[in-house]
Amino acid sequence: MIEELKDRWILGLRGTPVTTVSRSSEGSELTILLACGAELKISGTMRLTHGAATSPNAVPVAAEELDGLVGATIASAVAFKSGSLRVVFDTGHHLNAPGGEHKAAAHVRKTGDFDWSHKDGRGSAQ
Repeated sequence: MIEELKDRWILGLRGTPVTTVSRSSEGSELTILLACGAELKISGTMRLTHGAATSPNAVPVAAEELDGLVGATIASAVAFKSGSLRVVFDTGHHLNAPGGEHKAAAHVRKTGDFDWSHKDGRGSAQ
């Protein structure tokens, strides 16, 4: 289920465990599969931190540590109409994909429930 607000969509993924994390061979695309059947795909720029990315105390997490998200549960998943995506995990990790970059793309799909995507600087939901 997706809830639309004025500037964002709340993606109905709270409490869902991560089952798989994979990166493309060149490392430019991240795919996260969830126990509910949803899939998150991000290509281009993304930032994984421990703590909120906007916090001065945020600790950047290396891409090699993404496998540590397997078994984590989503605490919050928000897609902004600007195209940005923010996913917070119960481990304290925050995954952010900026929306203003035309070289970045993100897609979050839960078959039969919702399909959100960002490409060319805009976010859209169905």
